[in-house]
Order: sequence, then structure tokens, then C-alpha cells
Amino acid sequence: MDQISHRFLHVNGLKLHVAEVGSDSSPAVIFLHGFPEIWYTWRHQMIAVANAGFRAIAPDYRGYGLSDPPAVPSKASYDDFVYDIASILESLSVSKVFVIAKDFGAWVAYSFVLLHQEKIAGIVTLGMAFMPPAAYKHDLAIPKGFYVQRWQVHRLSVLLTCKFVQITMRTCN
Repeated sequence: MDQISHRFLHVNGLKLHVAEVGSDSSPAVIFLHGFPEIWYTWRHQMIAVANAGFRAIAPDYRGYGLSDPPAVPSKASYDDFVYDIASILESLSVSKVFVIAKDFGAWVAYSFVLLHQEKIAGIVTLGMAFMPPAAYKHDLAIPKGFYVQRWQVHRLSVLLTCKFVQITMRTCN
């Protein structure tokens, strides 16, 4: 684990923690953790990926691990995670990336991929199947207080639905 370096990036008004291993000139892989995890979830995979010739990057989302929480946590949204990933990659001068995500991180990954197709080399998700944005149900019968309720309603849903339809129509034509 000594191979993994840590830094803080100032993006979107916050100081976000990022763990990295591998050469800056190597193809990049970003690992997105689930809930309630942090970058550390991916430590073994990061080293294996770096040993295979890639640059492994694993951020802590805003308010997780060593990253700053938003100024007003109740106003933070799921969208913020997606924008933070784009900003992190921009700060690290990563133009193309493989995205690997699990659990809650898969939602972030799918949204990021739909909005930033030009930056994507590939995507792998664990524990969460892809659902077209229009299929997200905001009225699921989930027990009160269950963590996913916090992130069910987000401003990106309409934008993502439009983007998904554009991609689908382009593929079908």
C-alpha cells in the first residue's frame, strides 16, 4: 500500500482527497466507491491495475473519507458527485478514462458516462445494473431512512434522460 500516493484537489469549492498509483502518462482508470465506503475499498485493485500498466485513481466523494463536506450538506445533491468526478479528471489532465464502480458509485458512473462520452474508454460496474435514466423510480417503497432515499431525486434526471434518448436514437439510425 506504500505505492499509493495521496493528494488533495481543490474542485468545485471543496478540497477532495484522491488516492493514486501508476504513471501519469499511462492510461487512466478511475475507481468509484459505494456507500458508506471510501477510496480504500479499491486499494488492492488499484495496485493490480497499476502493475498492469495503468494509472489508478480513487477519489473520496465530497463528505466521505478525507474529502471536505459541502458547506450545507442538506443542499448537496447526487449531481455534485458527477460534476466532481469530471472536475477531478480535468485537474489531473486525464482526457480519457476507464471507469470502474460499485454499488452507489455505479449511479455516479452511469451518469458520468452519459454526460461525458468523449472521456470514456470503458466502464465496468458491480452490484448495480444499468437502468435508462427514465427508469429511475423516485417513489420506490424503501424504508424511511434508507441511505439511497437521500439521492433518489436529482436535477440530472431530465438531462440524463434526454442524453440517453439522443444516444439511443443515434445508435438506432
